Amino acid sequence: MTPRLVIALLIGLVLSDAAPARAAAPVLPQAAEPLQFYVFSFTDTPAPEAAQDVVVGALARDLTVDPAVDGPVTFRADGWYGDEALLQDFGTALLDQDIALMRTGPGAYAVVPAANVPMLMARGGTLMRLPEPATARAPSRPAAAESVSALARPNWWEGALAGLSLFFAGALAGAAALFAGQAVHRRAQARAARPSPPPLRLTDQRLSLASPIDTSDVDPDLVIPTFETRR
Repeated sequence: MTPRLVIALLIGLVLSDAAPARAAAPVLPQAAEPLQFYVFSFTDTPAPEAAQDVVVGALARDLTVDPAVDGPVTFRADGWYGDEALLQDFGTALLDQDIALMRTGPGAYAVVPAANVPMLMARGGTLMRLPEPATARAPSRPAAAESVSALARPNWWEGALAGLSLFFAGALAGAAALFAGQAVHRRAQARAARPSPPPLRLTDQRLSLASPIDTSDVDPDLVIPTFETRR
């Protein structure tokens, strides 16, 4: 075995032992924000006093309060919070009173009137408030769905045929009603034109006493005798 071959085998063994070690190196996850259990209950408390208790007393952050801030705030917190979540929740409560909690730098915050927010944001400040819920918007229909729905729609000529069928059905019904009316009218005219029978005339059927009664053909058995009463 040549020296070059021995060196190549040794290098291959070293690389094969090092590859699993590299692949087995664990990936450390990013540290999550630690949670703390906080209990706050402010009811119509002056905003500077409440901000001092939350930002400075609980979170140990630097706080600057604008002298123009003067108003009560109502805020309650009872549970596990991260620092960012607590500041956002408290800042949202301040916004209800037109007061804003702004992050002006790393670990530095300021309580200012809400009217000063645009100016501080232009300087790089961040408004502390809870994120607004995403507005529900109807999802846009993909082009494939549009084409399928277009194919599923009835053709225009089918609607035209249905309209023509209704038109002709109505026309036939109207013609039948017209013919029936004409037939009734003709029958009425025929009855009116028919000659009426001659009026019944009553004639005097009594026999004249002057004319003798012919009894030659009368059966004597059928003659009813008459009796005259004497006075």
